[in-house]
Amino acid sequence: MRHSRRFRTAALALPLLFAAVGCQAAGQAEEPAAKAASPTGKPVFAERLEDQLGAASRATAASGSARFTATVTYGSAGGSAVERTTGVLDYAKDTARVERSVDVPRRFPEKAATQDLGRAPGVTVREQYAVEENDVSYRTSRGTWLRYSSSGSMEFVDTVDGFLEYAGETAPWGHTLAEVVRHAEPERSPEHTADGGRRYEVRIYAETAAEALPPEIGFHLDHGVVGKVPLTVVLDRDGRLVRAEADFRSVLGVLHAQDVLVGVTSLRAEYALADHGRTTVPPLPAGERSQEAERATTTLGVLKPGACASLDTGLGSMDRVLPVPCGKEADLRVFGRARVEKTVQGDPTGVGEAAAGEKCRARFRSAPAAWVSGARPSGSYQIYGGTSISQGYTGPDSTVTGDYTCYVTLR
Repeated sequence: MRHSRRFRTAALALPLLFAAVGCQAAGQAEEPAAKAASPTGKPVFAERLEDQLGAASRATAASGSARFTATVTYGSAGGSAVERTTGVLDYAKDTARVERSVDVPRRFPEKAATQDLGRAPGVTVREQYAVEENDVSYRTSRGTWLRYSSSGSMEFVDTVDGFLEYAGETAPWGHTLAEVVRHAEPERSPEHTADGGRRYEVRIYAETAAEALPPEIGFHLDHGVVGKVPLTVVLDRDGRLVRAEADFRSVLGVLHAQDVLVGVTSLRAEYALADHGRTTVPPLPAGERSQEAERATTTLGVLKPGACASLDTGLGSMDRVLPVPCGKEADLRVFGRARVEKTVQGDPTGVGEAAAGEKCRARFRSAPAAWVSGARPSGSYQIYGGTSISQGYTGPDSTVTGDYTCYVTLR
């Protein structure tokens, strides 16, 4: 009897010279939300202490709408990378319009920037998103909206499930501290603020707090990680959320051990809400076209050698790409395929990637010049694919199989 494990690998850069595997309205005033925030009908601050933040989440949603800012800051010796998301939420209609910017300083750790944040050091990226219930749309640089639908095929949804988590549960836009606050159970009475609100200092399990981080990073804390992170929550006098902050410094070691955010020395998430009940989510601009992302995008492994694609998908990853003519809109060009099947003794980790790297090196050398001459950096190529490792219950042999795409980045 045999059992299998499957791994998805990130894009791996391989310089040709070394051939080594080196590893995206104003409205009428409403009754204060706290007075109808909980099933018991109590004001938020009249609830049991451990239930107050859950009630505050319901009170916030009961306000109808709000304007928000969510920030994740990655500190390093080379400066801080900042991901800032701003927008408008409509809780009743479960919609949101969002703008996100990611600013990565030039001296920020390169591997953490490209592998974990999906951005190149020294680059600032600005993006627009929209949420309608469980669907998330992204505006491409061409002005077309790609709609990622949760009702798509199982194969499609499996490749974008992390991205679809941006359609939040507590608020229309997810992966913020709003998703975390509802789970927090204070053990100490809060401080009273000058405006009649409350300030809570709590500690919450890291795997729960990870909901406030981008999915590709939070994933690495969502596996029974031992430890808690400090969380500060501020409510207004009506018991509605106005601010939250979490410090993930204590769990950076867990991420570093998984080769995630290496070189990052501090990690902090912040969330702020304003204008409760006084905002409106604007519709998508008239005249801008919308496409179903399942039809417009594809997986990299489907592209034929010689074909080009854009990474302007909103995903921040290689999970799906947008096929485009080879030219100024293209980010990459495929020049080959590599099928790996090897039986090894001992630790099979990295065997598939190394074997695929060797095969892609040979294909790089024999590829038409038009396919690879535009590689950036010059003379380099990359591989992307997945590896399966099958092991027997007896004996030392492991069978490594995998399919990889060989490609060059063009910019």
